[in-house]
Amino acid sequence: MKDKVKGLIIGITIGSMLTGVSAYAASGTSIKAVMQKVNLYVDGKKQTTTSAITYKNTTYVPVRTMSNAVSKDVSLKGDNLYVGKQPTVKQITENEALSFVVDYFKKTEKVKFKVIYMMDSQDDNYYYVGAYEDFPERVLIYKWYKVHKVTGTVTHQKVEY
Repeated sequence: MKDKVKGLIIGITIGSMLTGVSAYAASGTSIKAVMQKVNLYVDGKKQTTTSAITYKNTTYVPVRTMSNAVSKDVSLKGDNLYVGKQPTVKQITENEALSFVVDYFKKTEKVKFKVIYMMDSQDDNYYYVGAYEDFPERVLIYKWYKVHKVTGTVTHQKVEY
């Protein structure tokens, strides 16, 4: 199966290179572009040969090919394309997340009992914090909150039992 797909892709690529490429843009406009092999040079030294598309006197080369030629990493995060070093994003700590939940709780909840806050878990983007009622005879979960690790935004996490 993989060989058939690979063969299909190679066939389409070769056919497109020989006849030109017609692309269908998101707006529904058909365009005519030329696909060609180009030698990619960096500082006068040939790095690789790659397929490029030329449209309206502009040549488009795959970003991965270009980043490899200049020895830079490339990554796509959301709508951001990074070539080379990505900007560092400071994440808040668990203690800061707990502090944000305490502040949020005090602003949004009007309770007369003692509340205990505990870090429950985390994933790539959020810390999960539980707010517990502290009574002499028992401790009960009151609400769950999630705290975004970059922005510090606190959101009530609805849990269904």
